[in-house]
Amino acid sequence: MVGICGLLVVLAGCGDDSAEATETVGSAATGPSSGPTSAATDETSVGTADTETGTESTSQTSEMTATATDSTTGVSATTDTESGTDSDTDTDPGTDTDVIPPANGAGVFISTADLERAQLRAEGGAPLFTSQASLVASRAESALSLVADPFHMDDVTQIRFGWCEGVDDVDDTLREATSKFTDESDAIRSLALNYAMGGDPQYADKATSLMLTWAAEQTVVNLHDLGVDFANATLDDQTDGYCSDRPWNFALDAMWQTYGLINISDAYLLLTRNGYTFSADDDAILRAWILRVTEAVNAGFNAWTKWADAHPNSGSYERYRADNHLSWCLAGLIAAAAALEDDALAAYVLDGGSWTDSRSGAYANPSSIRSVIDWAIEPDGRVYEEKILRDPPIGYSLFHLWAMMLVARTAEVHFDDGAVWDYTGDDGGALEAVHDRYAGFILGTKISPEPDQEGDLLGDRWIYEAAVSVWDKPEHREVIDAGDRNRWIIQSIGAVPLLIGVD
Repeated sequence: MVGICGLLVVLAGCGDDSAEATETVGSAATGPSSGPTSAATDETSVGTADTETGTESTSQTSEMTATATDSTTGVSATTDTESGTDSDTDTDPGTDTDVIPPANGAGVFISTADLERAQLRAEGGAPLFTSQASLVASRAESALSLVADPFHMDDVTQIRFGWCEGVDDVDDTLREATSKFTDESDAIRSLALNYAMGGDPQYADKATSLMLTWAAEQTVVNLHDLGVDFANATLDDQTDGYCSDRPWNFALDAMWQTYGLINISDAYLLLTRNGYTFSADDDAILRAWILRVTEAVNAGFNAWTKWADAHPNSGSYERYRADNHLSWCLAGLIAAAAALEDDALAAYVLDGGSWTDSRSGAYANPSSIRSVIDWAIEPDGRVYEEKILRDPPIGYSLFHLWAMMLVARTAEVHFDDGAVWDYTGDDGGALEAVHDRYAGFILGTKISPEPDQEGDLLGDRWIYEAAVSVWDKPEHREVIDAGDRNRWIIQSIGAVPLLIGVD
């Protein structure tokens, strides 16, 4: 079996980048899911490039039963698109040297102290951190020439699923909506991060211009525009068959807009918490855009939670309470809560509080991160995806851990809730146990129950960067030291070791 990047190249492709020689990108796929009455097969997991090859990879995958020769899906996160227009809006941006950022929350995943440490690391001469800083700068420099190309449809009711197809220059599928948003939001976040690291306003100005264009032109895919009935698992003009135009899988996978939501929330904070100011009008536009995407991701989340609410005796109930989709939704929603300073939304994610969505009203979340930890993690750290032998079981479990790690990190930075890291479910499952269990799979001392399905799990070692700083366990440190740590993650964080890693 080839590595995850190699495995997914048949579906997504792993492309070279012309920036720093050791630049790499790990990514997860927008994963298809099966509907309430179908088999418990699910999407894909993660992908990271071989750090020794100097290549960057993105892994945007489709259902593993799709044609294995399809190599046309996925778009490089740094490929400039020439269609679309950049915003000409006068943003009246600039730095305000009199603004003192809040004591925490310099970005979604970093505190002010973390940012200051990253700045010192960039200047300190350690090869890992100078490479990471060069990676930030080179990606931002490349993004200066990006022409915004938001996903746009004049009539979103005509959108198709498209998960079994490649992407093209006609915006008409959910796959294109998610992949384009992921890629360009990564460029936006790269610009904002480079501004936060060095203070050069040209990068903030460009990030702002791109965001305003997306805010004005993006067609956000909200299931409420497609006649969703959560309890009955139906959409307007619903079709049969996973590769058809609008199966129920469309509803379950609309939440993959969460990747873009994470990145734009991060970009907004990296700018506004580090001295950059928007005009009042532009700030209102950007916040409204973030909220619009938040509500779309929440609708996708509710395709899982509200179906389960209505079917507590179904054989699929556990899946609809334990699946990685839930954690990925929560990662996007808590990122938005941080950007919008929405304590009610944070409580919705962390504790199952009630939050009011303008499209669906108030709803108390039955699948908070604590609930998902309880459902998805067993006392020995085994994750739901391994339990049901999803293909690949360890890769999927690490993919799920990634999302839960993001929620825990954001809760710690923004909402004084470091307890998510150590929360223990009713049966004893906890994030620390997950990290303990899967370290051996990454290092090769444990064998997957389905070894032929797994890729090179060493590519997932970056997920342990946060764990080392939380628990300081030698076995976790061994994971991140098992290879080159120089990683750029498209769907979250970006320069992982520089920003949240240990020395």
